[in-house]
Amino acid sequence: MFPKNGWYAAIWSKDLASEPVGRTFLGEAVVLFRGANGQAAALEDRCCHRAAPLSLGAVEGDHLRCGYHGLIFDAKGQCVAVPGQDMVPSSARVRAYPVVERYNVVWIWMGDPARADDSKIVEMPWLSDQGWTLTPSYLRIAANAQLLIDNLLDYTHVAHLHKNTISGDPREATTPTKTERLNDGVRVGRWMIDFKPPPLFAKAGGFDGNVDRWQHATWRPPSIVYMDVGAARTGTGAPEGDRTHGISIWSTHLVTPETETTCHYHFGFARNFQLDDQAMSKLLHEGTVTTFLEDKAMLEAQQKNLKGGAIDGLIHIAADAAQIQARRMLDELVRAEAH
Repeated sequence: MFPKNGWYAAIWSKDLASEPVGRTFLGEAVVLFRGANGQAAALEDRCCHRAAPLSLGAVEGDHLRCGYHGLIFDAKGQCVAVPGQDMVPSSARVRAYPVVERYNVVWIWMGDPARADDSKIVEMPWLSDQGWTLTPSYLRIAANAQLLIDNLLDYTHVAHLHKNTISGDPREATTPTKTERLNDGVRVGRWMIDFKPPPLFAKAGGFDGNVDRWQHATWRPPSIVYMDVGAARTGTGAPEGDRTHGISIWSTHLVTPETETTCHYHFGFARNFQLDDQAMSKLLHEGTVTTFLEDKAMLEAQQKNLKGGAIDGLIHIAADAAQIQARRMLDELVRAEAH
């Protein structure tokens, strides 16, 4: 279970254009659209007349027209026109959801609108700052969102599942991580000194020898994981803070529950080097997609052996510390919301 009172990534800003987009969030069908004024909006994807999906309609100006009988709705969910009659029933409206567009993402609040405080959106300036170049992607995964979050907080699987992309040295499988519980999340990370670089990083950084690598993931509730990752030539001072001899990347993962067994996955690498190099963008984009398709296949196979995101009855190992802390914090949020 996930709390409804929280900001979730609905869609990358670039993917919300002139056509309405239907998606399900936390079990509720929603239509996203962008009016002529450029403002994003989100409504219940169910016309109040005959329950037709509004996502099968069309954007007209700042409004959304139902594709079945032509009723027109504004961004607040109020029906403002009914073809063939002058009077609009006062009860002709659908639920509207608070949305905010920030960091090249349209965020949606599925809970109590009165509690939708946009100052609570996690700060991720690298997603939109001109000093960084982002390569955004999207996958729908047939697995519970919490399983994906577990995966992102687990660095031990990298050496086994991602040998051809982001794993480079067999020692990664046994390099320990340090977990820290924060007031507003969980952090896990590690340094790998004098390691063979992974194929993707070797190409991106032009490394021909060993590197010092860093991996630091932070989970922020309800379902955001961002990673400070990178590599620098061994012995050039990266552990002491000098990363000028390497590459730095913010690996960002925005996970939004769809149903108990499916989720939306918005992800991307943001880099602060070779900003206008299209070949580098292509390399990193294709590398991330290849990597996370490997995760997708494993998570979907894992889901078939589980009920939702529950892991009751399974054993835990030391490397699970960050996952367990995140699950506990999430459970606390869900319980608090229920009271």
